[in-house]
Amino acid sequence: MASNMAPKQEQSFPLRLLLDREKNRVVVAEASGDFIDTLFSFLTLPLGTIIRLLSNKQQHDQPAEIGCINNLYQSVENSSAEVFWNHICKEMLLHPQNNCKSLCRKLKLNVDDTESLRYFMCSNCKRGSNRLLSTFSGASCCSCGKLMDKEMKLLGDSDDETHTDGVFVKGEAMYFIFDDLRVLQSSPNNFVKELTQLGYRNFHKLVEISPCVGLEEILNLLKQALTSKSPLSDVFFAYGESLGICTFSPKMGPKHEEPGFDFGVSINIKVTLRKSKKKIVYAEAEGDFVDFLFSFLTAPLGSILNLLDGYSSLGCIDNLYRSVKELDSSRLTIPRPLGTPLLDPRVAPQFGYRRQPLKLPEEETLSYWYSTGLIKNSICYVNPNGVVSKKRSLVENPCEMKLFDPRSADGTRELAVGFVKKPSLFVVWDDLKVMPLANASSICFIQKMNLPLDDLEEHILSIREVEALNLLRVSLTSKAALTEGLSHLLEKPNQKPKA
Repeated sequence: MASNMAPKQEQSFPLRLLLDREKNRVVVAEASGDFIDTLFSFLTLPLGTIIRLLSNKQQHDQPAEIGCINNLYQSVENSSAEVFWNHICKEMLLHPQNNCKSLCRKLKLNVDDTESLRYFMCSNCKRGSNRLLSTFSGASCCSCGKLMDKEMKLLGDSDDETHTDGVFVKGEAMYFIFDDLRVLQSSPNNFVKELTQLGYRNFHKLVEISPCVGLEEILNLLKQALTSKSPLSDVFFAYGESLGICTFSPKMGPKHEEPGFDFGVSINIKVTLRKSKKKIVYAEAEGDFVDFLFSFLTAPLGSILNLLDGYSSLGCIDNLYRSVKELDSSRLTIPRPLGTPLLDPRVAPQFGYRRQPLKLPEEETLSYWYSTGLIKNSICYVNPNGVVSKKRSLVENPCEMKLFDPRSADGTRELAVGFVKKPSLFVVWDDLKVMPLANASSICFIQKMNLPLDDLEEHILSIREVEALNLLRVSLTSKAALTEGLSHLLEKPNQKPKA
């Protein structure tokens, strides 16, 4: 599902940077809307795409570590295809689709190299009412069992529409970007106000440079935006990562006995606590909990920040998110309240996991129509291979198609339940490394841990919306997600949390 076509590396942006040489810091950058569009597009990227892009980019450098998310991604990579319903589910998690891909393709520089959707049909099934459409290559037809290997061209796709006045922000304006990734519209008043607040009364300590920024710098900015409190300085001064200290206080959910409260979807897991360290060693869980964790990889960054109310403590990305919220609506190509593709982008169709406590919205799957005739200027043209369209009006005698869904045992949309086979049993370590327990020896498992058996204590926990949010937040910034996100649930009723 990854594209063989890399983003156009020859594309670049001119920047104007004001530097403080004494402090080795970028004070402010000024750039056009094209650069801001690429910067804001970070919010549309699924976490799995971010991990993949930065892992490919940093092969010879220190990799970007985003809490436990790298471990989730590597767990998918290291798992055999037999863990999932099919090989497509594994590829979906490693190469998730960006639901804003049609907008991102219009960027002057698009960092997301994920392959666009392709459309396949079974050449064996002739009857229109039985025709099945797949947006994934290598799918098996659930009607006859043969591969859906007949690639179809999609007619009348609105993704082909051109965009002339910017993608996310209007292109004629200039913008300021500060070292902490706050973005403001460029104006003399904003410039004076901001530099005065930063302690500068004149230009005596400031030096101006005008570099050109290409793919290399943009990917570095993406990495530093997620790991540093001074991304611009880290990229343009090679100053190193200035990681901020993240403090996490878990939210407390309603008590189980509280009457009249709707807890929604809940997932039960069995955790093993090391009593002497007050540390969760691992969780024993079924496929629904693993699907919940793996769904982090398909969730867009902006959607996650929306769930966390814009406070992830992840580098400076919160500032970028708030900049979109606070930017004058007249500067956006889609004014608020409708302009939400950055503030709450949906998970791409068929890439979500709906049976979970978090309300990560998945885009509804569109209807597709098949016919042997297409309409051009009110004249019907016959195509012996048939045509597929999202628009019923473009084809003659259209037949609605069933869509193949990999998230089930037989590819039917009605039974779509997730990515991993069920029933299945897994071990999830404190750092969110996931290990399937199929054919694994429990004796060997306990021996390898090499921990005193009388120091281990078992607890059953229910993961509801509040606990799921805690796990999501802490998975972005910590290497001990289970302990930091769930250990407060293990306190006995007469115990008070430590200050």
